[in-house]
Amino acid sequence: MSIFQMIGVCGFVLYIASFAALQFRILDGNGFRYVVLNILAAIFVLISLVEAFNLASVLIQVSWIVIGIVGLAWKHKASALAGASRSTQPDKGSPLTKRPSYN
Repeated sequence: MSIFQMIGVCGFVLYIASFAALQFRILDGNGFRYVVLNILAAIFVLISLVEAFNLASVLIQVSWIVIGIVGLAWKHKASALAGASRSTQPDKGSPLTKRPSYN
C-alpha cells in the first residue's frame, strides 16, 4: 500500500467515524468538530487522488472542502455577531430587565 493509499484510507476512516458519531448523537451535525472532521477527510481523500486521479472524486472532495470552510466562516461570523449583540443588551437575568413583583 502506497503512502497516498494510506492517506486516502485515513480520509475514509474520518468520513465513516464522523458520520457514525453523528448518527449515534456523539457529534452535532451543526457543530465545529463534525465539520472539521469532514473537511480533513475530504483533504485526505483529495491527496490520495494524486496517485489515482478521478475527476468526479476530485470535484466532490473540493466541493466538500469549500462548503465546509464557508460553513465554518458563517458559523464564526454568526457567533461573533451574537456575542456583539449580547454585550450591547442587558442580560435577561439582570436587575435592569426584571420587573418588580406586586403580589
